Amino acid sequence: MDRRRFLASVGAGGFAGLAGCTSDPSETTGGPAATSTRSSESPPDQTPSRGRDDRGTPTPDSGSRGVLFRVSTDGFERSTGDGFESLTVSGINLGMAKPGAFPGQAAITREEYDRWLAAIGEIANVVRTYTIHPPAFYRALAAYNETATDPLLLLQGTWVTTADLLDAGDATELSATVDRELQRTVDVIHGETTLPERPGHASGTYDANVSDATLGLLFGIEWPPEVVVETNEAGSPGTLDGQFLRAEDASPFERWLGGRLDTAVAYETETYGVQRPTAFVNWVTTDPLDHPYEPFENEDLVGVDPDALTATDAYLAGTFAAYHAYPYYPDLLNETPSYVDYVDHRGEPNSYAGYLNDLVDATDHPVVVAEFGVPSSRGIAHRHVHGRDQGRHTETTQGEMVVAMYEDILQAGCAGGVAFSWQNEWFKRTWNLDARSVPGRRPFWSNVETPEQRFGLLAFDPAEELSLDGSAEDWTDGRHASATGDRDANSRTLEAVRVAHDYEGLGVRLEFASDGAAIDWGTTNALVTVGLTGGQTSLPFGLDATVPADFVVRLAGPDESRVLVESSYDAFAREFGGIAGLDLDAYRTGEAGFVPVREPINLGYTVPPTEEQVPFEAVETGQLRYGVGNPDAVQYDSLADVYAAPDGSVVELRLPWVLLNVADPSSKRRIATDWAAGLDVTTFDDIDVGAATYAPDRSDPARIDRAAPGVDGRELETIEYEWDTWNRPDYVERLKESYEVIRRAEWGSEP
Repeated sequence: MDRRRFLASVGAGGFAGLAGCTSDPSETTGGPAATSTRSSESPPDQTPSRGRDDRGTPTPDSGSRGVLFRVSTDGFERSTGDGFESLTVSGINLGMAKPGAFPGQAAITREEYDRWLAAIGEIANVVRTYTIHPPAFYRALAAYNETATDPLLLLQGTWVTTADLLDAGDATELSATVDRELQRTVDVIHGETTLPERPGHASGTYDANVSDATLGLLFGIEWPPEVVVETNEAGSPGTLDGQFLRAEDASPFERWLGGRLDTAVAYETETYGVQRPTAFVNWVTTDPLDHPYEPFENEDLVGVDPDALTATDAYLAGTFAAYHAYPYYPDLLNETPSYVDYVDHRGEPNSYAGYLNDLVDATDHPVVVAEFGVPSSRGIAHRHVHGRDQGRHTETTQGEMVVAMYEDILQAGCAGGVAFSWQNEWFKRTWNLDARSVPGRRPFWSNVETPEQRFGLLAFDPAEELSLDGSAEDWTDGRHASATGDRDANSRTLEAVRVAHDYEGLGVRLEFASDGAAIDWGTTNALVTVGLTGGQTSLPFGLDATVPADFVVRLAGPDESRVLVESSYDAFAREFGGIAGLDLDAYRTGEAGFVPVREPINLGYTVPPTEEQVPFEAVETGQLRYGVGNPDAVQYDSLADVYAAPDGSVVELRLPWVLLNVADPSSKRRIATDWAAGLDVTTFDDIDVGAATYAPDRSDPARIDRAAPGVDGRELETIEYEWDTWNRPDYVERLKESYEVIRRAEWGSEP
């Protein structure tokens, strides 16, 4: 059977003549009072006439406007007025967060929505939301579509929180709550409700009707497998005999999902005389495939099959399958031989394409990949066998990979894909670094190290950003100290140090006497010291000096520059040192000296069929990358840490806050000093910063040449740098290089 061409569970006789009709307001019924506040009558042009199925349920008559979008043999179709045409989804996911606010605060303004939707409309035909947005979103979408040549369609989501599911265990306990939220969602897209203020939800009067631009309803989240198991254990396989969706021999969880969608379709059909495609969210962890090479039991514990649900003849719009699918997670994508060895349409190995083809071949419904992408973060959280890692990509590479993944999605026979995500999300966390930041303060600063914050195509740059391009004006408000001391005859003369900061990190600028040539790192090395705890320690690199520092940065050229941390203050060792096999006694006492700054990307596992042991893996994230950090520059490198001027006059660096154990720069909190405190946080007032140069080829003990502010006996002196705390970050929006890559690729076109 060619499942890519399967008629997706829609009544075979239900597709003829469904466009164009006058309305019949007398058949409109109000929504439940507990759900929303709606007007008692809908305007005449919003309620098409309907027939009734054999249950007496109102359904769109032949020739009505009740079905503008439907699921057909290869995917979606939309009405042209006298028929239907195919529609391939090329979409962008839009969340509700922005800097300074959590998603539940619903803080995005109408002006922001207007800008964002216009930019999204340049590269996509669908915008997907996860939940009900504020009224401003729907007004902005309606306004955009009034003048757009091609409308921007909406894939409207309805959220259920992971915490509620885990608390309930059995998902059926949430049925009434979920049904109310789905009904609210339907009222919202029709512009027929006023929602009261509720913690964590948008509210207000919804008066913009975007129903004609709403492609479908998408319910749910990435289902926790333990909830699926508990729901299934609480019931037994059986049937669902809904008005619009049915199931034969489905699991209790699948029937629960079908019941929720059936209720939503029934409500919209009865209340508004309209139908549209629906689906529930799924992900690789709960797909219906067997994955014997998955090393973690919970990642292949239970399956949820979209094919368990089929549409009745009364459901003319039909249903589809929706998956979140990333190339690097779960580990089955790196370990399954048939995926790893799969050769894609480019003639290249591509495990992601291998998985997608397997998924589509096993699925009768058309498949939409409702989330995919890679982040342009400095840090990395997981590797992919073919390089599409979770992090450590430039913005340009991010765009190229998103385009390539979308090609993979279409080549596999999917009905389209929705890239994650539109904007960077400062509130997010990633498993390997989340313990090193203050949860309630994450939206107030930009953690460039965290992959989950950097999936967006829209960046929020600090308004007073350190651009790392040699511009002196970035440093005028920082601290300054002149250098003193004698220099080696062959080394470059350090003249001064400047210290500043932005929401992304601590900035240090070293100023040198220039002779018109780049610094020869073979004769001149520089170091920068950073102290938060007040502890005094000996410098590394054979230098006979002490300094109040917890971190030392060595600047020795593009391949040899790195951040080191005094071992007793190493957050990585405190959290992962045991599994990493470190000598924890030497770290605890500081006897290990200065050590690399690292982060884990894999905790280690055993591949079940082969018993292959994949060891724990960490990366040295303290290695520093040279480049130009100004987004306006032709040579812009979004991962640049260090800028070295071609004439040798300036070296600038920005050190990400989390690398310095700063858990929240906005409230000045850092990881505690004592090893026994683990990753607990404490407040601090300022940071001690020093700088020096030395010749790297001297025999031990090496001598500091010049230092800023200087050397007192054997102690490298430092300056105190402090700043005011903040609760409202000042930022500017910027379309990332990845956006431009996608725009130029015209990624929405068929391959």
